Amino acid sequence: MPITKQTKAERARNLRYKKGIVQGFNISEILDELMKISSECDDIRYITEGDEDTLIAALDGDEEDAYEFRMMFSDLSQESENLYDRLNEEYVSEYFDEFFCRVAGGCMQLLGYDSYEEDYFALTSFESGLAQNESEKRLMKLTKQEILQTAEQCFGVATAFLNVCYKFDYLKATFDILRDENSSFLETIKDIENAYEKANVDEFNPYSKSTNEFDKLIKGLPERTWIE
Repeated sequence: MPITKQTKAERARNLRYKKGIVQGFNISEILDELMKISSECDDIRYITEGDEDTLIAALDGDEEDAYEFRMMFSDLSQESENLYDRLNEEYVSEYFDEFFCRVAGGCMQLLGYDSYEEDYFALTSFESGLAQNESEKRLMKLTKQEILQTAEQCFGVATAFLNVCYKFDYLKATFDILRDENSSFLETIKDIENAYEKANVDEFNPYSKSTNEFDKLIKGLPERTWIE
């Protein structure tokens, strides 16, 4: 009796657990994330280099801090690329995905590969248990020494990747704060210019609404504005 497409699909679905990986923590997704981080670091570095005066102003006029800030993004971009190259060119344990499927499956979402759909899908709790057992079977074929070497290498890759992610999140958050503060300041200046024009039309009459609004905005400026 010929196997129908539906039967093939069901068979593929039932075997998804045979190739289990941890969502967001497997070699393929790690490589994608490293490329994304490197690209974003380069974009931010180009932005800051194209508007150095604004960055220096945001850092209270400290040119050394501004230079160091740009270099941090440059260094992190290079660090991301170096790790990406090592994971592609040097020997990376073929058991990385197997290892973390087994040890991290209890606290992280596991995915299984459906050969019929040619895509990964979230596994149920029962399927996750099967996937962990499959990974354990393959790992247990290694010698004790090989298991230790595999664990060392896997945790080394994981540590390096998490370190890059931590640095990026911290720097990106700092950059966003500086950008938001600068944007807010520029908006205030624009509001003052508009208020000035309106007050000027009223010849800065102290009893006019436009003049009062202008005075209010001026008084609201931080003291460092007058110093700068």
